[in-house]
Order: sequence, then C-alpha cells, then structure tokens
Amino acid sequence: MQKPNEMCAKFITEFTENYMGKLFYFCLKKTGNNMEAEDLTQDIALQIITALNKGTIPTSFSAWVWQIARNRYSLWSKQKHNRNESVTGSDIGDYELEDKAENVLDEMIHTEQMALLRRELAFIKSDYRNIVVAYYIENKSVREIATLLSLSENTVKSRLYRARNILKEGMNMAREFGKRSYNPENVGFVASGWQPSGLPWSAVNRKIPHNILLQASNNPSTIEELSIELGVALPYMEEEVEMLHQATLLEKQGDKYITNFFILDKDCQMEIYNSLKSGAAERSRLISEFMDERITDIRNLGIAGEHIDDNIIRWWLVPHLIDRLIEASVKSKSNGYEPPKRANGETWGFVGYEIIEYPEDVGMGQNGCGDDGNMFWVYGEFPPNRDEILLLCDCIRNKRHTSSFSDIEKNVWKNIEGKFAHISDGGEIVSDVLVLTSGSWNKIGQLFQEHRNYNKLMENMLCAYDNVEEIFKKYNHKVLHDNLGYNIRMEFYKMRRMSVNDLIANGILKCPDDPENTTALMYVVLG
Repeated sequence: MQKPNEMCAKFITEFTENYMGKLFYFCLKKTGNNMEAEDLTQDIALQIITALNKGTIPTSFSAWVWQIARNRYSLWSKQKHNRNESVTGSDIGDYELEDKAENVLDEMIHTEQMALLRRELAFIKSDYRNIVVAYYIENKSVREIATLLSLSENTVKSRLYRARNILKEGMNMAREFGKRSYNPENVGFVASGWQPSGLPWSAVNRKIPHNILLQASNNPSTIEELSIELGVALPYMEEEVEMLHQATLLEKQGDKYITNFFILDKDCQMEIYNSLKSGAAERSRLISEFMDERITDIRNLGIAGEHIDDNIIRWWLVPHLIDRLIEASVKSKSNGYEPPKRANGETWGFVGYEIIEYPEDVGMGQNGCGDDGNMFWVYGEFPPNRDEILLLCDCIRNKRHTSSFSDIEKNVWKNIEGKFAHISDGGEIVSDVLVLTSGSWNKIGQLFQEHRNYNKLMENMLCAYDNVEEIFKKYNHKVLHDNLGYNIRMEFYKMRRMSVNDLIANGILKCPDDPENTTALMYVVLG
C-alpha cells in the first residue's frame, strides 16, 4: 500500500503531466484572453499543488481537479466584475430613464465596459437593440424613439428596461462562443436538377452561409443561438438566415431554423463509404462477367465505329450499368428519388459535404448538354457547347460531309474536329464518341436485365440501399427522413468510380494511351 507522501507525489506528477494543458484551454475558453488564462491557470495549479502537499488525498482525482478549477474561475469572475464596478462606480442597470441629450454611456462606462456593451448589443434582438442604440448612442429621447418606431412611450421604456437587464447579464458573463466562430468548417455542395434562377449557388457563395447551414444541420437553432455559435452579430445573422430561408435551404420551425437538406459530416460520409465499399468487389465482378459475355452483342448494335476498341466501350459501360442499377433500385425503394420541387417552381436537389479524404477517388459526375433529340453526355468532365453538339448530332444523323457546311458551321466545326469526330478519307464525318439511339439504348437494357447476373446485382443494390438508409436516419434529423430516396441516389453515384477503380486494378479496364484527349466516357444519344 502506498504511503500518503508517495500518493501525493504521484498525484502532483499526474497533474503536471496530464492536466496543465487542459486547464489552460479551459481558462482560455472562459476568459477569452491569453494573459488572463495564464494567470488563472497558475492560480488553479497553485491551489491544487498546495492542497496535495498538505496531504489531501482525493477519492476521484479528475473530479476534484475540475471542481477546484470551476471554483477558482467563479471567484476570479466575481472579482473581475467587482473591479469593473469600482472603476465605473455603477453599471448599466443603475441608470434612471431620464430624457437627456447627453451621451450617458460615453461619460459613465469605462473602455472595457463599453467593449462589453458593444459585444452584447450584437447578440440581442433588433426590437431591443434599436432602442438601446437610439437612446444611449444616438442621444434620442424616449419621445423621439417612440415617434421614430411608431411605439408608445411606455413600450419604449419597458423595452429599454428589459434590454438593460439583458445587457447587464451578458456583460457579467464570459461568453463561450462555439468552435465555428474561430474555426470555420470547410464544406462543399453538390446540386442537380433545373435551377435557372441561379439558386442554390447564389445563396451559398460565402463562408458565413456555409457555417450557418452546418450549425443548423440536424440542430434546430434560433437566430440568437446561431449568432453566438458563429460569433456573428445578430443584425447580420438575421439577414443571412432570411436569405437562406427564402432560398429554401432553411426551414422554419417556430422560432428555430433547420436545414431542409442533408449535410453529411465526415463520420457519416465514411460510414456510407465503408458500407458501399463492402459490396463493391461483388458488383465489379458481376458487371465484368456481363461485359465479357455481351461485349460483342453490344458492339453489334452499332454504337461504336470500327476505330473505337472494346476497351473504350467498357469504360462507358461500367458507369452506365451502375446508373441503370441505381435507377432501378432507388425507384423500387422510394418514390422520392427525383430532386425536390422548390417554392419558386424550380426542381433541384442539394447536398452538403464536409470536406473529407477518402481512401480512393470516388468522384465521377455526369454532365449533359443539348436538346430532346440531340444530347451529348460525359462522365466526369463538361460537355461541348450546345452549338457544337447540335452540329455533331446533325452530321451523324444525316451522314453529312464538310462540303455541305455553311460559313457559321465551318467555324463551329473547328472546335469539334480532332476532339469528338474526324473526317474520313472519303470526306465523311466519323464520330469518335459512342452513338446511341433509343433502339440501341433499350436493347442494352434488355441484354442487361436478361443476364444471369442481373438479379444478383439488384440484390446487392437493394441491400446497399437499406444500409445507407439506416446510416442517413442515424445521422440526420427526423424532419429529413421522408425524403431519403434522392440523397441515397446521390451517394450511390460513388459506385461508378468504385467499380472503375476495381476493374483497373484487376486489369479489366486499360487506361487510354492519351488520357487528356480520350473520348472514353463520352457518348451521344440521338432521339
């Protein structure tokens, strides 16, 4: 059994090694000032070490340390408040409501108190703030304020009295601002659907909206709570929140706001990734077997010229088949797989992601351009412009020669030749991207659904859907649980790149000789 002196020495060693750093951050959070935090830390440490040297043996060392820390902070806070009052001779709650023209605050409040007052003015509602500023800062009388704000004089006096009590309480406390007030999070967004107004991007093109949305994600918050958590003055916060509300990115519940779309934090994203990854190898193997057995049938549909090898067809087939599985599985599980309809009539979806590094690259978007009968699609990059697409599709559809081009078409063709098509020795235009019609599109779907691996792939997808749905429900507020289909679909698109990565690693897909200029993953659909 250890002797008392040995136990005290052990506690002192443990304290200096494991608690000094934690105590400093505790004090820094409470005081908001490095020098004051250092002084308070030393005061707490002195109390603890003195007590141990006198033979105090705490039964719960950690609880004992933090109790002393809280007690010493409470004493420090009270002493600081008393010092402030001794300097000013009074505090804001002592003032009478006199109709004076002189600036009471400038005369009676010390510089430190004025700083505290300005801080607190940033965190009270505009109903109170406007009256306080008008009375104390702008030297307006109660009567003038009442006229200016269309209020009775009694209402102005009542609100001013209430505001002073709120300010006094706030000035006497050490505010604990949230971590996002000094450590803004890095978050990215993905949107899809029809958004001609510029929403949602116009509403989230700065850091403050990012952090507001992060704080309100899964966390219904008042404007005051958002203001304190982010360290943003209430007038600015009110404006920012209203903009996000009008953009249909924040939903109002009473006096609180919550995001009406999913923002996936790092833990949620990693759990979804691991869930999708657990079934990736099987998906990749089953898709590879289908391609091996049906690549000739697919080529015979005429979707690729003779100069386009099977490897390029496979590069397109992998994400294309994944997309077919996504559509089938999400549609069978949920009717809400389309982007939500917005208040302004637009239809678009929006998802937020805290920035994260995955063990592999899982990004592979899809972008398209054209019209109902002439669409150019590409996985990963952006397609050519509409004029180029319409000319290319017209040339393919009508087997045109360059000799038939108008002067305008000749200029457009300069951006097509060598990128998406070339001219044969006979002067014909030959597409360097895959070309699908409604007939070949439907036939590929038929070949896929009739294959022996299709049901196994669907089982894989439906299991993945159930798993990801449970993850979403675990990490997100129940207000979002009725609209999971769209968000699960967005996460499923990671399967595209996962399967591509698997098949490259297994030697089934070969990287193009010129990756920068390849037409792999590009295709045209003629209606």
